[in-house]
Amino acid sequence: MDKVITLFESQQDEFSPQQTFSLIGLAALTALIITLVPIINLLNYPFRLLLTIVHELGHGIAAILTGGDFHNFVISPNGAGLAYTSGGWRFAVIPAGYLGVAIFAALLIMLGHSHRWSRLALGLIGGLMLLMSCWYGRPAEPSFGAVLGSFLTVSTGILLGGVFVRVALKATAATIIFFTHLIAIKAGFTAFSDILGVVGLNLSTTHPNDALSMAQLTGIPAVIWALVWIVMAFVIIGLAIKTTWFSDTS
Repeated sequence: MDKVITLFESQQDEFSPQQTFSLIGLAALTALIITLVPIINLLNYPFRLLLTIVHELGHGIAAILTGGDFHNFVISPNGAGLAYTSGGWRFAVIPAGYLGVAIFAALLIMLGHSHRWSRLALGLIGGLMLLMSCWYGRPAEPSFGAVLGSFLTVSTGILLGGVFVRVALKATAATIIFFTHLIAIKAGFTAFSDILGVVGLNLSTTHPNDALSMAQLTGIPAVIWALVWIVMAFVIIGLAIKTTWFSDTS
């Protein structure tokens, strides 16, 4: 993979659109292989943990921005997560997990046209992940289970945040473009697959989830909310692609 990426290195400040599209295609192929090929798809696990952190921080940031409190969050070894918030505008806080992943993907797509902006974005994301995981990943109570969950949450945030920062500081320009779009594509896949999973979940069970929380808040069925979020995620990511690569530059 490094040899393939090296072919795209140049002394230019920016890559040509053709070079960038080739790197995006390589990232898309890699994401597809990781997702679908047996054994290799074990590499999905760190992406799952990363996007769970993004999901839970989405809830927390929405709570803070709408006047509420973000207490802490926790991720589990199976990749599930839970954010503890209070106050704020619940109509925004509840969907901010799934839609936050879509927004995360969209931002990476928009910044990914430039290796300089991509490098800056990866550095900022890594730094924020380090800080927020250490602060909001702390245990809510001094019990063994809470401390164990906090250890996994904080250590995962530190590890993944550190990877982002290292890539931002050390990686070549081509690797930056490749890595940014690999994360963006995996985030896009996850945004849609997780919401589709919620649709199936709400058709078969009353297991707690964000769509069910919205149903309890509004009286509108959870499946409807999940379908609305799919449309919103499609629009968010679609607009990012359109404005980045297909806008009229004349």
